[in-house]
Amino acid sequence: MSAELHWDAESIAYITDRSRRYPGAVNIDPSWTREVLTDVDLVALEPDPKSRMGASRFIGHSQSAGRVLVVIAYRDLDGELHGVNAWPATGADLQIYQEGRDDDQDS
Repeated sequence: MSAELHWDAESIAYITDRSRRYPGAVNIDPSWTREVLTDVDLVALEPDPKSRMGASRFIGHSQSAGRVLVVIAYRDLDGELHGVNAWPATGADLQIYQEGRDDDQDS
């Protein structure tokens, strides 16, 4: 996916300050989230079945972060993506990503 991801100041502050809210959490650099969208193994759930607002969930690897991240974003009426939240993938999200990669590798 080659879509550009826009972050507003409030959302940037939210993802870059995760460790203040959650002890031991990883603060997310917005540039890492843009790398997620360029991952060839990206898993895109559009819309995210867990979202109440119709947002999308993108699960992909960030080279700079050295890990798989989950990025939540919504599309505006012009189709542009706007970041809402992001965090390191764990549990089910990480499994979805790993299974998607396995499916691609078997082809």
